[in-house]
Amino acid sequence: MTRISIGMLMGLTLILAACTSTSEPDPGTELSGTLAGVWIFEEETEDGAKVFRRAAALTGERTGYEFGEHGGLKVRTAGWCGTPPLTWSNLDGLWEKTAEGLLDIRHAWRGAPREYQLEIISLSSRRLVCRERNDGG
Repeated sequence: MTRISIGMLMGLTLILAACTSTSEPDPGTELSGTLAGVWIFEEETEDGAKVFRRAAALTGERTGYEFGEHGGLKVRTAGWCGTPPLTWSNLDGLWEKTAEGLLDIRHAWRGAPREYQLEIISLSSRRLVCRERNDGG
């Protein structure tokens, strides 16, 4: 009886080991899942990085991003003048991961296309810190 139990235990162990996945998750998928959602601007750091917090919606008088899981984007921004009363709008666009920690951002701005990169400095479920790179590199 003991030999049968040991044999069954060894067989079960081999089956479980064969069925266990050893593949790493795709970093792009992981970034998309964490990044997806609404991010509202909180502050700018001394070195020019922008800090965003996760929110339920793009509303109120704050800039922000809404990243869709598959590359859709909304950018919340104020009018070009900056003199009160400000006019707030949500601009449609696209985002794409181009390298580890870099996103290409494309959206319309005042009737013309705008393209830049966001360098992701840190990302958690509640906080996004990034830096805008206009030079594309």
